[in-house]
Amino acid sequence: MRAGQRGSFGCVIVPEDYACIEAAGYDYVELSCKAVCAMTSGAFSALRRMLSSGSLPCLGFNAYCPPHVRIAGPGFSLRSAKAWAMRAAQRAEALGVRVVGVGSPLSRVLPPGYDVRQAWEQATEFFSVTGEAFFAAGILVCVEALDTCYCSFINRLEEAAKLVRLVRLPNVRLLADFYNMERSGEADISLAPYAAHIAHAHISDDAGDPHQRWFLREDKRERHIVRLRGLFAAGYRGPVTVETDLRADPAQAAATLMILRDSAYNI
Repeated sequence: MRAGQRGSFGCVIVPEDYACIEAAGYDYVELSCKAVCAMTSGAFSALRRMLSSGSLPCLGFNAYCPPHVRIAGPGFSLRSAKAWAMRAAQRAEALGVRVVGVGSPLSRVLPPGYDVRQAWEQATEFFSVTGEAFFAAGILVCVEALDTCYCSFINRLEEAAKLVRLVRLPNVRLLADFYNMERSGEADISLAPYAAHIAHAHISDDAGDPHQRWFLREDKRERHIVRLRGLFAAGYRGPVTVETDLRADPAQAAATLMILRDSAYNI
């Protein structure tokens, strides 16, 4: 299973920004899974029509599930996890989605003193039923390590890779998110030990707050290029997505795409 074409670049959007990202020259878009799953049948049909009439496919989902669908911690329910995965897989398949990134920080906040061994068991069960739900459609499910500013469980790349190894499903893989890796001090490490597991990548800067991720900053151009080339040097040949929380800006979208393309000259 592969997430997308070699050296392709996309952007997380709200549907209203589709035309902006299309005009900027990106290769695909990603949408919020929980937002798509919350759509009425009429709104979902309208989204499908918009995507089918445009030039950019919806390659992926981010923002996988709402807080009440627990990855680990108090309130964990395997039944709820499976029901959500089945609904998400149906809508993902209908849109032609190839990869689903699972960050969902509020679904894995552990209270002080929570049994960490139990949390690992719950997370393993969660990704097992999620992976199984998406497997038939040939869709990858990618575990994402998140910085401690977002959640208290699975904060390091090695922890996310450990979970992938515990689940042992061919479509449950690893997402390398450079924004979170930068915050946790991992953005400049060698990715060679994780190359076999990485199936998708996200990158972004922010507009002054970690809950306002946005396009790449020009003053960090060389840093981003070096990091992405390190990913490619480790053997990664999949897509790279700019993960944004804010509405798209045409000029910033175009400038960011130039940085991404400069990073890919040798792949």
